[in-house]
Formats: sequence, C-alpha cells, structure tokens
Amino acid sequence: MVEAIKRPELGSERRPAQDKAQEKAREKTREKTQDFFPNFTTIREALKAGQIGIWSWDISSNAVSLSSSCAALHGLPAGDFDGSYGGYLSTIAQEDRANVDAALQEAVRNGTGFRARYRAAQQADCDERWIETTSTIVREGGAVKGLLGLYCDVTERVNLETELRNRVKQQEALAQLGERALAEPDLERLLNDAVSTVALTLTVDFVKILELLPGDAGLLLRAGFGWKSDLVGSILTTTAPNSLARFTLDSGAPIMIGDFAEEKRFDVPGYLKDHNCKSGLNVTIAGRDRRAYGILGVCTAKRRNFRPRDISFLTAVGNLLAGAIARRQLEQRHELMIRDMRHRSGNLFSQLLALFSQTARTSKSIPDLSSKYQARVLAMANAHRLITEGGWKSIPITELLYVVLGPYIDRVSFEGPNFDLDPDPVFHLSAALHELAANAIKHGSLSRSKGQLELRWSVSRAQRGMTLTLDWLEKNGPPARRPRKLGFGMRLIDLVIRRQLNGEVIHSFSRKGHSVKIVVPLTHERWPSRAAQTEPLTPSLS
Repeated sequence: MVEAIKRPELGSERRPAQDKAQEKAREKTREKTQDFFPNFTTIREALKAGQIGIWSWDISSNAVSLSSSCAALHGLPAGDFDGSYGGYLSTIAQEDRANVDAALQEAVRNGTGFRARYRAAQQADCDERWIETTSTIVREGGAVKGLLGLYCDVTERVNLETELRNRVKQQEALAQLGERALAEPDLERLLNDAVSTVALTLTVDFVKILELLPGDAGLLLRAGFGWKSDLVGSILTTTAPNSLARFTLDSGAPIMIGDFAEEKRFDVPGYLKDHNCKSGLNVTIAGRDRRAYGILGVCTAKRRNFRPRDISFLTAVGNLLAGAIARRQLEQRHELMIRDMRHRSGNLFSQLLALFSQTARTSKSIPDLSSKYQARVLAMANAHRLITEGGWKSIPITELLYVVLGPYIDRVSFEGPNFDLDPDPVFHLSAALHELAANAIKHGSLSRSKGQLELRWSVSRAQRGMTLTLDWLEKNGPPARRPRKLGFGMRLIDLVIRRQLNGEVIHSFSRKGHSVKIVVPLTHERWPSRAAQTEPLTPSLS
C-alpha cells in the first residue's frame, strides 16, 4: 500500500519566523514594564490622578500608615495624622465609624479581605465625601500580621447613585399621589396625603399647604405635617408687603431659603421662629383667573441646601394639587349650576308674582307700579346675567357693585379688597343693593345734587367662617329718620340678607344720613364639605 505523501500546509514555512517576532515583541514589553513599575514617582502620580491612596495596618503595633494621597482624601493636612488606629478611625464620619471598626476586626479574625464604603469625617465648609476601601490580609509565618489596601474617592459615584434612587423615589411618589388625586373625592384627605408624601419623600421636618383667603388678607393652614396640631385650620400668616407669603406669591418661581436667620429679602413669620425652622422651600399653587390658590412649602430644623431635583419635585406636587383643585371646582360649579337651575326655574314665577304683589301694594299709581316693578325685575335679571354669563362661577365683588350702581358711579366711592363672591350671595346681594340705591335716590343722599355714597367692605374670619362686612354710608343728603313702618324695599333687604344668606342687617338713621351695615357669611366654594355638597339649597323669596 502506497502511503500518501504529506504536503506542508500553506504558510507553515513562515510560522517559525512569526513566532520569533512575537516573542521579541513580548520581551520588549516586559522590559518596558520592569522599567516602569520600579519608578515610585510615576506610581505616586498615577495614584494621585486616580484619587487612589495606599494604606496599611500593622496589628502588633496597632500602627496605621496612610499615603499622602490617602490622607488628602480624608481631608487631613500633611503631617497631621498620628499613625494610630484610633487616629485612623477619627478620620471616619461618626455615623459610619462603628461599622468600619467592626468590619476591620472581623477581617482580622477570619483572615479574609476587607471592603467598606464610608463617609470621611466632615470638615468645615466642605461637602460630604465618600471613601471606598479594599484590602488584603498580610501574613507572616502563617499568622495574620496586618492589612494592606487601597482607598478611592467614590463621592461622585455615590452622589449619582443617590440621585438615581431619589429620582425613582420621587417619580413613584408623584405617580401614587396623581392616582389618588384622580380617584379621591375628598380633597381634604388628598391634601393630608400630599403633605405626608412630601415629608417622607424629601425627608423634611415640616410641610404646609397655605390657602389664600378671599380678599388676599391672609393665608390659612389648610393641611400640614410636623406643625403644632392647633395651627391646622387657622390663619397662619399674612400677605403684608414684606412677608414671606407675599414674596413667594409675587415671585412666580420657587423660593429657597438657606437660613432664615440670615434672610434679608423678607420678614420671617413668627410661626417659623417658634418651630426653630432653619431652611425652607416654597412654591406657588396656581389658581384660576391668574390668581394663586396658595402656597406649598417645606422647612427643616437643620440647615439644608435643596437640590434641583427637590425643587422640581415640590413644583410638580404643587402643579398636581392645582389641577386637582381646578377639577374639583369645576365639578362643584356643575353641581351647583344643575341644582340652582332646578331650584330657580321652579321658583322664578312665584318670585315675580310675589314681587309684583308687594310692589303693587305700596305703589300709588300704575306708572309708579310699572317703574318700580321694572327696576326690581331688571336688578334680578342683571344678577342672573352675571351668574349665567360667568358659567356659574364666582363673581368679583367690584363687578357686582359696578353693575348694580352703574348709573350713579360718579357719585359712589369704593374701598375694599376685590375678591370673588359665590353665585348665591351675588344674586341676593344685588337685590339688597338695588333696594338701598332706590331708597337713596328717592329719600337719601342720591336725591341731592351734592349727595355722595360710600361703600366700604372687608373680609375676616369669624365663628361662622369667612365673613363679608359691607358698610353703606350716605353723605351730604337730607337727615334720615327712622320710619314708623318699613316699606317693602327695606323688608326685602332684611329678607334676602337674614333669611337667604343667614346674615345681619343694621340700619342707622341720623342727621348725617342713612347708613347700613351688612354682615354676610361667605360660602367657602373651594373646599365644600360632604354635608354642604348634599344639603338642599335654601328656598328663594316666594
């Protein structure tokens, strides 16, 4: 049998030459490496560039050695480290010191490597610094002699990890709060959920939701976390020109306070001083018609620099609450419109008939009846127009006054805050003001060419809640005398104010003229209670 002749594979004749070239290249690399590593200066510069330090611990002498870069990582000036184990532990933050010590002792007992991450002891005016160290056991004759390891500054990595965790935490909190805002019909409960969520997510001592009251005179603590229990539901601060609240509302942007004790931009409210608040962050809760609903704010008992993510989170919560408030207000207006339309349509004709009957009883002639009745029906129509054209929304009080007193506006002066009135007070107040104006034209100051009329009003918090006090003052008119018998117009005023609005009317008659004080509780349209949502409307004049 003839054996096949083996032919050499293509290129095999070149392999010895290639292997020889590769071996020569590796030899040169080894030579360069040997030349490089003994160079201590080069190694030191490399460790410094990488923010890496070398340390060792000799157990028998309990001595610790730190490289210069290692000492610098711990914020130690050159030559300040005493070389003791206790001195080394003192370079670690108090909160982490016990854990690092326990881990080192366990590594020695078990003869295993050591790995830890901890904060360096805080230096004055320095940011928090995180150190990560790894080490290996050094043995001599089989016994553990000590540890030898490396240090590395991992502050940036830790900050990034913390940033990521916090952002995830904040996004989850916003998602959960947004879900509750859509499903929760009780807005008071939603507010309480919101302040608790903010407190836990941002890890702050105090959270507040302040509501801007009608007239913008003050802010009510609608919901809070951490404050004294008796403050919730009470007026907490004012909107004076130099106040923190006014500064926040006017800024239109988040307001961060690093230290209230050093603040020069505004006067620090007393309640913040009483609670020893150190730092704070405020954002505005938007409202309708370009008017803020209020303020969402947080405070801490220790000085804190709030990060951009904290500001973004609090702003997002404020916007979420603003949306929930707007949605609930819209739902309430729809409910009110349906109930009010049903109620008013059923009573409108009886109102007109009663008004005609009472007007006819006090009229001297058909023309007198016609003019009086037409004026009163027109006042009712104007009030209905204000309400319906506004979509059953609240109406600014100045708009109501201009509509009712428009024909005499050059002889009338106004003084008071411009706040919104709910539809029911708008309708009944318009009737009362029309009767007062008609009486002033016929018998009072507006019957004289030099006669004047002053209207002053204010809003305050009384036992029955927010209350409107309106003063009607007639000047330069004939002396006013108390009539023996009240006419229908005066009885109508008492009827709509006392019975329809549960208010008070006080008439004063003197040589200076006729004056009237009207006190009316205001329906708090923004946050109706469940009872208020289900109770029937008060019957109208019939």
